[in-house]
Amino acid sequence: MQVEADWSELAADYEDIVSAYLNVRLPGFRPGRVPRRVIEGRFQKEIIEDFSQRVAQRLGREVLRQANIMTIGPVKLRDIECGKEKPFRFTACYRPMPEVNLPELGSLAAGDDKSDPRDLISGRLLEMVSFSVPDALVSAELGQDEAICVKGSDGWKDAEDRVRLILILKKIAGREGIEVSDADVEQRIREKASEFNKEADLLRAELQKGGGWQRLKDMLLVESTLDYLVEKTGK
Repeated sequence: MQVEADWSELAADYEDIVSAYLNVRLPGFRPGRVPRRVIEGRFQKEIIEDFSQRVAQRLGREVLRQANIMTIGPVKLRDIECGKEKPFRFTACYRPMPEVNLPELGSLAAGDDKSDPRDLISGRLLEMVSFSVPDALVSAELGQDEAICVKGSDGWKDAEDRVRLILILKKIAGREGIEVSDADVEQRIREKASEFNKEADLLRAELQKGGGWQRLKDMLLVESTLDYLVEKTGK
């Protein structure tokens, strides 16, 4: 999907990123008193890189949501064209959600087992809903463990189940109107930054560059959907 936006829609993002750089320490200037023109000249490459990633990720999410397209895996961005006060263009590449036949929620009841109800519901969903998961998503789930988890191994199958469960729960969330807002993601980022004694802006930038922002949003959606199913099924 090709996406284009005018500078007027993006100026606030640029200003926000530049404002974060204004606190950078530079020889010959007092902290927080570096002139803006110096900051933009010294860090123009870094500012534009941060700007392009933030805006492309945001716009990619918005156009897919507006088109009512549900995706699997991260949205990949390519052919990004951007610059200060110029139109922003890029191509968003994604995998559409496969056809998933969801069960009735009442069928997820699993007796009086004393196990964690989320685990019970997750297990039932995996038993009842079957579809193929792209190998690329399993590899991404495994990350560094991919080298020791060859296709068909127990480790590979476990990762495949995790991916499949996430996709099932996202599909249920769409059907039931469960949503996670960008504000919810920002709140979790601030919580994690505080937990690890890290700047929230730095953590956010890391997540945006590596596709982690969308993964975090998916994890929050999975949590909310499981909580909803626990309440719905009376667990």
